[in-house]
Amino acid sequence: MNFNKIILALLVVFLLASSTSIIFAEEVKVSGISFDIPGNYSINKTTDDSCILKYDGSDNYTISVIQVESSNPILEKNSRLSSGFTFLSEENYTSENGLDINHQNFKKNESYFSFYTFDEGNSSYMMIYTFPVHDNLDNRTNPVNEIIESIQ
Repeated sequence: MNFNKIILALLVVFLLASSTSIIFAEEVKVSGISFDIPGNYSINKTTDDSCILKYDGSDNYTISVIQVESSNPILEKNSRLSSGFTFLSEENYTSENGLDINHQNFKKNESYFSFYTFDEGNSSYMMIYTFPVHDNLDNRTNPVNEIIESIQ
């Protein structure tokens, strides 16, 4: 009887411990910002000033977070166009946590590329979300939004 209680207590502790990892998102720091990793993504590579996240279900979905020298959306757009990217759309907006974001969407070689640039503190950052063109380009379900809203 006591053996069953011990097993039950260990099972409860295991379940509680495993569920807390789901509740508390993993946080990553890139240069002067920290952010939460979106669900179903994991760290592929990280340095002091960059991080690459990959979708757990496929290598075709990546998010890169990079500290850059400066962010000039017009120059970046022209550079991508001269590199063979097809321009799709652009918008400027302020995130819920007060970051001024420039968001540009491009297509190249059967992949979509969403580029997000913003300044935080005295640094500039770029996030690049890459995924296959057979998926819809839907900014409402884009995991980069989760990252941007969690930036501290």
